Amino acid sequence: MGKKLFAGSLVFVWLMCACIVSLAARQDAESKLAASIRAKLEAGQFDAAVSESRLAIARYPASPTIYQLLGSALFKKGEKEESRSAFQRSIQLAPWVSVNYYNLARVDLSLDRLPEAVTSLETFLRFEPKDAAAHVLLGRAYHNLNQTLLGIEQFKAALAIAPTLPLAHFHLGYAELALGDRATAIAEFRAEIKVNPDFADPYWMEGNIEFERGNIDAAEALFLQAIARKPDAFSAHYGLARVLARRGKGLEAEVEFRKALADEPNRVEAHYALARLYQQMGRGEDADREFGIVAAIHASGRQ
Repeated sequence: MGKKLFAGSLVFVWLMCACIVSLAARQDAESKLAASIRAKLEAGQFDAAVSESRLAIARYPASPTIYQLLGSALFKKGEKEESRSAFQRSIQLAPWVSVNYYNLARVDLSLDRLPEAVTSLETFLRFEPKDAAAHVLLGRAYHNLNQTLLGIEQFKAALAIAPTLPLAHFHLGYAELALGDRATAIAEFRAEIKVNPDFADPYWMEGNIEFERGNIDAAEALFLQAIARKPDAFSAHYGLARVLARRGKGLEAEVEFRKALADEPNRVEAHYALARLYQQMGRGEDADREFGIVAAIHASGRQ
């Protein structure tokens, strides 16, 4: 009897060892596949990454890592709905992996699913409360939901964690401007310029404020700085055109309005301003053409 028990124990131990070896081999193979997919993502080979991820899922259908990689590859390709489904599946398989909530929120923000993005980011921040970038994303979601005060709280939380985080000061300034606080907005735009000097948007945003205040020289300088950093920036060319029109430099203003419209031809405000400029210059036919464009854009709902 003792020999039988001993033999049975040996068989059990052998089976356990075999299972452990098999599981280790499976995990090693899955890890190598994941590494291969990551390499393709890093190399910008998004089609190949999607194809390999799908093959890997057929082999490892319960792998949250593979679904996460598939979601990333699909998002890079612009296939956002499928990307969203992949991240959701990864969360179902491993709800304790925080990064998937962040990834899902990024997809939802790009799809303008703002309430869903808020939910995912709040979940992520319960795991990672010191992630400043997530606070910024959550602030943007709140702001776009017209919950600006909640957005400001998140932007300030991000800056408390990372005072030089790019875009945090900009979004805080934008939110403060939405509440009518121009002085604070300017201070935040200038703070953004210090940490992120090549970013064009705070220059033209401050330029708009100075223009509305009647500080034409300051506005012009800011619009020119924005254009130097982003030559195709609609708002910078449009702002500069308004400055030149205010100065009575009609031909130069026309050039800037045309530059603004080159990349964003359906911007009603620019066509309307150009039509008014043509009226002031005595160019009635040109003005009628621009007013006609304004009417056509309104009628089509493209603005």
